[in-house]
Amino acid sequence: MTEMGVILAAAALGLAVARARRLPEAPLLILAGLGLSAVGLLPERRAVEDVLLLGLTFLVFVVGTELDPARVGAQRRLAAAIGVSQFLLLGALGVGATLLVGFPPMTALYVGLALVASSTLMGVSLLRRRRQIHDPLGRLVIGVLLIQDGLVVALLSVLTHADAGAAVVLRSALATAGLFAAAVVFVRWIGPRVLIRLELDEESMLLAVLTVLFLFVGAARWLDLPMITGAFLAGVSLSAFPIRGVVRGHVISLSDFFLAVFFIALGASVSLPGARQLALDGLLLLGVLLLAPPLVMVVARRAGLTVRSAVEGALLIAGCGELGLVVALLGVEQGHIGRDAQGVIVLVAVASMMLAPFLSSERVTWWLAHRITRRRGPVPPDRPRGHVLLLGCGTAMQPVVERLVAAGETVVAVDDDPAMVERARTAGAVGIRGDGADFFTLRAAGARSARVVVSTMRRPEDHERLLRFVRGPRVVVRTFSPEEGRRVERLGAEALVEAEAGVDETLAWLERARGPASPAAPDTA
Repeated sequence: MTEMGVILAAAALGLAVARARRLPEAPLLILAGLGLSAVGLLPERRAVEDVLLLGLTFLVFVVGTELDPARVGAQRRLAAAIGVSQFLLLGALGVGATLLVGFPPMTALYVGLALVASSTLMGVSLLRRRRQIHDPLGRLVIGVLLIQDGLVVALLSVLTHADAGAAVVLRSALATAGLFAAAVVFVRWIGPRVLIRLELDEESMLLAVLTVLFLFVGAARWLDLPMITGAFLAGVSLSAFPIRGVVRGHVISLSDFFLAVFFIALGASVSLPGARQLALDGLLLLGVLLLAPPLVMVVARRAGLTVRSAVEGALLIAGCGELGLVVALLGVEQGHIGRDAQGVIVLVAVASMMLAPFLSSERVTWWLAHRITRRRGPVPPDRPRGHVLLLGCGTAMQPVVERLVAAGETVVAVDDDPAMVERARTAGAVGIRGDGADFFTLRAAGARSARVVVSTMRRPEDHERLLRFVRGPRVVVRTFSPEEGRRVERLGAEALVEAEAGVDETLAWLERARGPASPAAPDTA
């Protein structure tokens, strides 16, 4: 009990510091565990292993619940291209760098496999915070994470039997494929049709969720597969809407507890690195941060994503994540790698997760995007003037486009979704595919010479960029809270709160704004 008390105290302290400073929780908790080891407060090995087993189950389960295949939608092909390309590049980098510094081939395989799994929990958290989880970018990132994590789990199921002969490896591959098929059947047909229709109370729903988890874990153990295969696929099987929301509501506090304890115990179990491990860490981290993002950007841009979306997507999936830690733990458990190699993987994961929020921040994203957009060439000279400019022309804005066009207005609609742009063109508007917060796109759309600008972009930061760029036209902005509304009003816009905003309200605002237009500021930028 003393050992558990030490782990719990370190977990509570680490969580408090992370949330107070708004730092990533997982790497900070791992560092706290390393601190326990460094000062001689390392708990008994058996206690640490028991905690790791429980935490590992919930970690992989929670990762799986974030990866609903239906979320990917039309981004399936692009997600597959990016996911497989990055998987092969980082896998080869991990294997090559590990062999280069003198580790054995089996260790190199584990390091390569650990390196290719991005941080799913952090990526999804950042997408939610930025309200991009349902945008094309969010769907793309979810698709890439699903492909990467699925490949890691599948290959790990085979790799753990690599020294048992070809027949055992083949049997493990077939068993893994069968369990994946069961998860697909459950997520598409059983979960939404059974669990929701039963209308269970809270306690019964929690028991049902845990039953699914332990059924998949038990099936994995019966098939002689790693426990994490079952835990991951149990999460995927419960990832569909609306099951995912129910699961998160019932197990979030439970999973937070186990994840915090898991990361502390993991840090406490890692030995401090030597010179060779640090050299390998440096090589791997440079490769993750400098080689993979440009590859993703090139593939995404060729597929038609906007510059900012390509940059954001590349930065969100850069780095080694939670499943890399799982690979390291299973490698040690199987006796395939030593604790020195485990330490290499853990330190790369900690460093990349600590850097992820900074690298994917608005400032870094726009800094990179601006350097890419310098190559776009001159702004078209025939930009529209005196028009109505709609930024973020999603499904809800289509009736607005149709009624404005019918009223004889010149409408320019900007959206980063090609389907929405095509629908706007079909309705009679000028459709531009681009980012409404990108100054180049705003110039091409004649934002400064528009009579009225209506923005339904999701992020408050995008509205602020728009209002810094536009001078002269009247601007209306859709917001999601009264606080956001007051924020944009201070910058000179008129706010429509999402709960109150609709087609009729937007058109009424445009009618009020249809009076004598104020002289548009010249677009000289």
